[in-house]
Amino acid sequence: MAPVEGVRPIDRALIGYGRAFEHPCKIRLVRWLARRLAAGRIKVRYAVGAVVAIDPQDYIGWAIFKTGAYEPQTLALALRLMAAEPGLFVDVGAHVGWYTCAMAAIRGATVVSIEPDAENCAALRVNVARNKFQNVTICNAAVGPEAALLALSRGSPANSGTVAVAAHATPAGGQQYWVAAVMLETVLNELVRPAARPVVLKIDVEGFEPAVLSGLDFDGPFRPKHVLIECDDALCARSWGSRERFAGFFTARGYDLFDVSGKPFACDGTLPEANVWARDRGSTR
Repeated sequence: MAPVEGVRPIDRALIGYGRAFEHPCKIRLVRWLARRLAAGRIKVRYAVGAVVAIDPQDYIGWAIFKTGAYEPQTLALALRLMAAEPGLFVDVGAHVGWYTCAMAAIRGATVVSIEPDAENCAALRVNVARNKFQNVTICNAAVGPEAALLALSRGSPANSGTVAVAAHATPAGGQQYWVAAVMLETVLNELVRPAARPVVLKIDVEGFEPAVLSGLDFDGPFRPKHVLIECDDALCARSWGSRERFAGFFTARGYDLFDVSGKPFACDGTLPEANVWARDRGSTR
């Protein structure tokens, strides 16, 4: 996949400088220039023509700015699956829309984009509006095993992608905040009419993946054909207990597991980009 390109002349100039020769204080200078000359946001074009604004102060934004990509293998796989069978893409943990906007740019695709964090969701809405997409439905909520209030917190102030359900919720104070959670099945029942099977369900919720999946009826109308799911070693051990239990969940429900390069999943293997591809055995692709 080609690296992102700047949309405006200032975006292209800053990206070119950012990827050129290194020198002392370069990161600090690049971020200062972005604030002064681009209002703190670099607009980039990627995938099949989608445009998003990235924040070079943020970990993910900086990765895209500096390298031209974020999770390129996983994104390429999602694009391939959706291009082969344009349909419903469900983005759980949509962040600012990196996957949402890329999939929405595919002709014939529709997207349900779910993001619990208000700040991330505001940026998501702006990025969707920037592309004038009419095929994206945004849900500003968490999804879990039941309707409830969940405490969220950001693992790292410099990484907006580390918003997660707090391990130990406190009623007040601290850095936590509370959001409403509903079952994923409920969200899809309300927002996808008539009901349609997701071609791809992508889940990146910082260790809350088992809870999200427990709110989906795999025997119902929203059984996904493909699941792209985070399987970071530390988060997997905490949330699933082991990779064996992670794999067992999907195999028991009729899915074959691969890494995002297409190699069979191995419980003791290295996972590119810490993501896993679960493919319904009944899927032809």
